[in-house]
Amino acid sequence: SDVYKRQMLFFFFFQAEDGIRDAQESRGLGDVYKRQVSTQSTWGRLFFVREIDQRKMSSTRQKLYEEGEKIDPSLGKGPVEERGCTDIICLFIYLATFVALVIVAIFGFNHGQPEKLIYPYDVDGNACGYSEGFEEYRYIYFPAPGNYTRNVCVRTCPESSEELVVDCKPNKRVKVCAFVPGKTSDPNTFLIYGSKPVLDRICLPINSEELYQKIKPAIEAADKTQEWAVDLEKSWKVIVGVAGFSILLGFLFMVFTRYFAGIITWICLGLTLGLIVALGFFLKNKYDNFDVIDVGSEDSQQEQELKKDKDDKDTYLYGAYIAWGIAAIFAVAIVCLYSRIKLAIAVVKCAAMFVNDCWSSLVVPPVVLILVLFHICWLFIVGVYIYSIGEIDPKSNAVIRPLILDSKTKYYLYFHIFGCFWNIALSLAFCEFILASACAIWYFQRQDKPFYILPSIKRAIFNHLGSLAFGSFILAIVWTVKLWLEYLAEQSRQAHNQVTEFIFRVLSYCVSCFERFIKFLNKNAYIQIAIQGKPFCESAAAALSLMIRNAVRFGVTSGLGEIFVFIGKALITAGAAAGGYFYVTKADIRHQISSPILPTIAFIIVGYVIADLFMTVYSMSVDTVLQCFLVDEEAHDGRATNAPGDLKNILEDNQKS
Repeated sequence: SDVYKRQMLFFFFFQAEDGIRDAQESRGLGDVYKRQVSTQSTWGRLFFVREIDQRKMSSTRQKLYEEGEKIDPSLGKGPVEERGCTDIICLFIYLATFVALVIVAIFGFNHGQPEKLIYPYDVDGNACGYSEGFEEYRYIYFPAPGNYTRNVCVRTCPESSEELVVDCKPNKRVKVCAFVPGKTSDPNTFLIYGSKPVLDRICLPINSEELYQKIKPAIEAADKTQEWAVDLEKSWKVIVGVAGFSILLGFLFMVFTRYFAGIITWICLGLTLGLIVALGFFLKNKYDNFDVIDVGSEDSQQEQELKKDKDDKDTYLYGAYIAWGIAAIFAVAIVCLYSRIKLAIAVVKCAAMFVNDCWSSLVVPPVVLILVLFHICWLFIVGVYIYSIGEIDPKSNAVIRPLILDSKTKYYLYFHIFGCFWNIALSLAFCEFILASACAIWYFQRQDKPFYILPSIKRAIFNHLGSLAFGSFILAIVWTVKLWLEYLAEQSRQAHNQVTEFIFRVLSYCVSCFERFIKFLNKNAYIQIAIQGKPFCESAAAALSLMIRNAVRFGVTSGLGEIFVFIGKALITAGAAAGGYFYVTKADIRHQISSPILPTIAFIIVGYVIADLFMTVYSMSVDTVLQCFLVDEEAHDGRATNAPGDLKNILEDNQKS
């Protein structure tokens, strides 16, 4: 009895002192006694074996985590709360770049002259209406229609051919702006004809049939555009109504997906399998009914035709066998991937649950879209100012002259383009991270935290702006290289060098493929940053490691998610267009518009934009829910304790089976 008491005393003492150690591997004195208790004492075996097993599993998870093969067990409680600033160096680089972009923009606004890009030029290189002494002579006139290298700046466009003198600024090709009768055949004659200003810059003939035929399509297009503008003005209320209807369709699709995703998936798989099998029977039927007529002739041409007919018949048979083989492989794949497909369906349902529970997430994409549009406008406006710093090309005889940039201005322009690309990519990164962070918080803590967007915005700005800048920097480099290759390909095309054009097109295609990979990597890295709060490179490595360990799950879920994204976009867009078209063709508004075509096009655009808004949130939610589920599962040794209802049901079914 005394021995037993001493053993139990040592057991509890060393358990408190040395409890963090592994019961089987630690070399501490307390562990020696604990192992003795577990082997010698009945009470020790009853109370201590379970603790040993739990610590053994915890130690194994920690070891695998340190080796980069498993998720940190502490992530089982949800996204990391205590976060520091990640990738600070990249953050400082971005801030310095942003300041430099502002300085370059100020330089462009101070020294740029965009007017040089829109004013017409005479043969001497004087800008009509802009150059010194030409301020009052703002129109370009062609004394010999058809010869555009002979032109002159005039004060007003002559209205009729009865005028004999035109007020102009003579140049080296036009010495006198007056018509001399009897010299109409002289190529240097100054012809005067009725004209009117176009674009408030160029004098074009009024009664020239040849010119009229050239510009007739433009005139008709302008008239049609005016009619369409009136139609849009009359139907703007309907467009707003269609936008609201599209939002309603988006929420209905989320509800429909939440409850019927499984039915839709299995129906689609069954229809696909049935179509492949039916294709095999169709080809077999063609083979059975294919008649090959053997006339018994020894003519070589007829023998060749007979051989060709037999080959065609065999082709149908081989096609049937191939179709049935594909169907068999497809059926086996469905059976083998049954549990993965069920998991993908559950993930798709949970993503729809998140969109319905966190409707404020739908505000993020439009705000980011406005920010992206601002950066695009800034890119073009400041780019025009920087480009207009250049000098007029003296070798050009065109009415609108190109500019020549010095090396310093070129560097400013290149830097401006890259900086704007970086800002656009960073805006998109903000959208992806905020959605991923909100979805991750919802997955783990949906009962404790009813607000998901504001904490995500806070983390994006105050904790992970450097990491987001890092990922967007890589994407901006890819975009810049792609633009440069497209420019070189276009230059080669204009130089009629097909070989170099083909090379640059191929390189541009390769860069486009690499761009898709970078977008994929960035998206998954942002999800891991939202969960673990680590720098970009570590998060990207963790995401890739997680995907490699669960390659089949990722493949099936991503494929199914893309299918539902396509279905959602198609249904919402088609529903919006159909509803709007039905209204404008049946309601009283049909008498106020000339045609329902343009309003219907507007309905399609509005429906697609709103559908893309919903599907952007939904697609990001699918990827985030899947990664959260895998993190939850690995952190709890195969038991995703935080999973929503559908995912928990999948796990329970798998464990029962």
